[in-house]
Amino acid sequence: MTPDERIRRALLAGLTVAALVAGAWWWRAAAPAVDRADLGPTGSPAAFLEPGVRVAIDTRTGQVLPGPEADPDQRVVIHQAPDGTVRQLDDSQVLWRERSHLLPGGPPVRRQTNASDADRVVLTVGCSGAGSVVVGVSGAPGAESERTVSCGGAPEVVVLETGSSPLLVWFAALGDQVDLDARLAAVS
Repeated sequence: MTPDERIRRALLAGLTVAALVAGAWWWRAAAPAVDRADLGPTGSPAAFLEPGVRVAIDTRTGQVLPGPEADPDQRVVIHQAPDGTVRQLDDSQVLWRERSHLLPGGPPVRRQTNASDADRVVLTVGCSGAGSVVVGVSGAPGAESERTVSCGGAPEVVVLETGSSPLLVWFAALGDQVDLDARLAAVS
């Protein structure tokens, strides 16, 4: 290789890197600003599982209501009791958290909680991917035994009463592979 060819290749490599850096800068500058207070299609905060967002959960309806901003480094959920009392749920009230990659036709992920852990719990289920997640529940009197959560939308929040038997929750992918993000918190 001649010295002129080396210089041309080095110049071409430098211009390629400069174009990539300029393109990345433009891509980030042109991206739309996302306001965490924007509501998703179901009327609940679209960024519910993101840090820095507070929400209130109405235990009579299970509806997620937007709340004030929080410390961006802290996950906060506000619980509203039937009598109107509002209190913050902290990590000590989280009974379990499940983050799994689920494949359609694969074995379901199962989580169990003792009935004595709480009288009432809040199950939050979100997912990302092209499919959906089937959520099964047993041991919660009056609860639907199965429901389907579509990925990419707002997480689904369900308030469950616990019974005398353990609470069993299972998750399975439907349609395509998904990344599950679910948690169960006590609200007694």
